[in-house]
Amino acid sequence: MIRRVDDTRETISLPIEDKSSMHIRTFRAASLHDALAQIREQMGPDASVLHTRQVRDGWMGWLGRTYVEVTAGLRDASDPAGPPADRAGGVDSRLASQSSLSVFSPHNSAVAGDSGLPPQLKPYRDELIAVGVEERTADRWLSATASFAANVGESSSESIDRWIDHLRRSVARELRIGSPIRTQPGDRRVVALVGPTGVGKTTTVAKLAAGFRIEARRRVGLLTIDTFRIAAVQQLKAYAEIMDLPMEVVEKPDQMSSALHRLGDVDLILIDTAGRSPRSDARIDQLVELLRSAQPDETHLVLSATSSRSTIQAALEGFAPVRPTAAIMTKLDEAACTAGVVSAIVATDRFPGIPLSYMTNGQQVPDDISTADVDSLLSRLLPIQAGFSQLEAA
Repeated sequence: MIRRVDDTRETISLPIEDKSSMHIRTFRAASLHDALAQIREQMGPDASVLHTRQVRDGWMGWLGRTYVEVTAGLRDASDPAGPPADRAGGVDSRLASQSSLSVFSPHNSAVAGDSGLPPQLKPYRDELIAVGVEERTADRWLSATASFAANVGESSSESIDRWIDHLRRSVARELRIGSPIRTQPGDRRVVALVGPTGVGKTTTVAKLAAGFRIEARRRVGLLTIDTFRIAAVQQLKAYAEIMDLPMEVVEKPDQMSSALHRLGDVDLILIDTAGRSPRSDARIDQLVELLRSAQPDETHLVLSATSSRSTIQAALEGFAPVRPTAAIMTKLDEAACTAGVVSAIVATDRFPGIPLSYMTNGQQVPDDISTADVDSLLSRLLPIQAGFSQLEAA
């Protein structure tokens, strides 16, 4: 297979007045976090980030992987100009800050609901509420965090990193992780993806199809009932042609049976659906009717990590009539933090929670998708320090 570097995108370039006395190296990694870790390990904490960009390989960008390229410089110790932080606007502190995934505001003002919490946990409550977590959920998480720390015999003077680890463990206990799609040769499985407009259903269908077709070597068929957007049909057809997959388009329930039959003897049929507002009862009813005619074995509700807690809750309530068996969380790479969306899907005394099956973190097919993983979902539970987040988001 011919592979080439394609579709590079400049992300950030930080000017240094004089690079002649600097040792400059370029690092390539799967993520900015990994690249910065390499820089700190190989060049030390005094290195400065000079330039970053995203690079995608593959043939014409199709089915390629996305990498982050970071150019870093280390000034000669004998250079009288001083440490690079003085010359590059404090970029070094951004490198150092990445060792802690979450750094919070130093305020410790008490607010209603935080009584009894260790002083170090009180700012976390403010942060959780600020990113959309309900007060009762924030209080539940933090109470569990304090209890966990007490049970393992740790004092309230432990480090920020230890507190965030305890908080993640407390949240993780409420998360439900479901099974990924499982297929067997000769045993056809029908899986539908549903969800609001703009959450990435069609791209996710393509990622799943490519994974099962290329990596698992299963026979896959595609079916779309998203006839409201011509572009969506064309996009899925393009993916089907590239991967040499059969595809059918269905507009009405009475067309479903014959379309499924025409897809032939495949192991997996993936159904793409039109994005619908969860508040549109008529459109949801239409979707229910179409899916009833397809009789899917699984229905995955696609949710975006960039959505607010209230938006996620509205989707869960609005799409309840289609009886989703699991959820797929998309666009994790675009989300500054995940506390708000996580608080909407975890199990509570009022809601059993919805199991997560997959997560996506980019647009590349088939690479930017993985089975649901608690650590990955909670790695950015709360916003990271501004300096580093500016680099990552660029």
